[in-house]
Amino acid sequence: MARILIVDDELQIREALGHLLEGVGHECTYAASATQAREELQRRPCELMLCDINMPGESGLELTRQVLEERADVAVVMSTAVDDTGVAETALELGAYGYLIKPAGRNELRIAVSNAMRRRDLEIEHRTHQQRLEQAVEERTEELRLSREETIQRLARAAEFRDNETAEHNQRMSHYCRLLAERLGMSTERCEQIRLSSVMHDVGKVGVSDLVLRKPGKLTDEEFAQIKTHPEIGHRILSGSSSPLLELSAVIALTHHEKYDGSGYPSRLAGEAIPIEGRIAAVADVFDALTSNRVYRDAWSVDKSVELLVRDKGTHFDPHVVDLFLGSMDDVLQIKKRHADRSATVTSSGR
Repeated sequence: MARILIVDDELQIREALGHLLEGVGHECTYAASATQAREELQRRPCELMLCDINMPGESGLELTRQVLEERADVAVVMSTAVDDTGVAETALELGAYGYLIKPAGRNELRIAVSNAMRRRDLEIEHRTHQQRLEQAVEERTEELRLSREETIQRLARAAEFRDNETAEHNQRMSHYCRLLAERLGMSTERCEQIRLSSVMHDVGKVGVSDLVLRKPGKLTDEEFAQIKTHPEIGHRILSGSSSPLLELSAVIALTHHEKYDGSGYPSRLAGEAIPIEGRIAAVADVFDALTSNRVYRDAWSVDKSVELLVRDKGTHFDPHVVDLFLGSMDDVLQIKKRHADRSATVTSSGR
C-alpha cells in the first residue's frame, strides 16, 4: 500500500480516483494545482504522484519534471483526457512510470499504480545496492592506499635507518615536495603522488657502505664516488614497475641530485631537462639536509639555509622553485615542527 498524491484540477475526478485507490488500502492526499501539489509534498511526502497533464497555469509535465529532479524516490503516473502519443513520450522521457487516459477504469488504474510501485521499489533497491557497492569499493580503495603507503614508508625507512635512524628526513622532505607541487598548480592527485614517491628518493643508499654513510669526517674522493651511486641504485630498484607511483619514485630517485646548471649527478642534466619532480626534490632535500643534524656536522639555522638557497638559485636550483619555496616558509616551518626529529632540535635564528 502507498501514500498517493492525486493532482487534478477537477474535484470530481480527484474524489473518484481517491475512492478507487483508498478502496484497496492506499492512503490519498489531494491537490488541485501544481502549486498546491508542491505545498502538499512539503507537508507530507508521498511515494506515488498521480498527476493530470493539462491543468490551468503550470502543466503536470512541468510539475513532474521538478518533482522527479528533487525527489528521486517518488513514482509518477500521468493522466490525461487526450490520447496524444507525443505527450505520452514526453511524460515517459521525464521519468513517469505510467500514462493513463481518462476516464481510467478501476482495474487499469490499480494495475498502473501497482506496476509503478513495483518499479519504484526495484529502483530504490538498485540504488541502495549501488551505494553499498560504491562504499565497499571506496573502503577497499582506502585500504589499498594505506597498504601501499605503508609499504613505501617502510622501504624508505630501510634506507633511512642505515643513514640516521632517528631522523624524519624523508617525511619532511616529502611534505615539502607536496607543498611545492601545490604551489606549482598541480592537481591534488599529482601532489599526493609526488609526496608518496619522494619518500623513496634515497632508497638507493641501501647499496652504499655503512662506513661511508656513517663516517663523521670528510669523505675521500673514492667515498664520495660511492655516495654518488645511490641515485642510479635507487632508480634500478624502483624502475620497470607497472605502478605509476613507483615509476615516479624512480624518476625522483635518479634526478634529485641533478643541478640546474648541469653540474649535478649522475647524468649532468640541466635546466628543464631535469624533470620538474627532480627539481622540486632538489630544493626540498637540500633544505632539510642543511637544517638537520648529521654525523659529520650540526644542523644549520633556517636563516643560514635560506641564504644558501638564494645564493644557489640558477646554479644548483631551479629559480622559480626556490622562489615558491621561500614564499611558503610559514608552511615549511609548520611541516618541520610537525615532523621534528625524535632526538634532534633544529635551530633558527630569531625563533
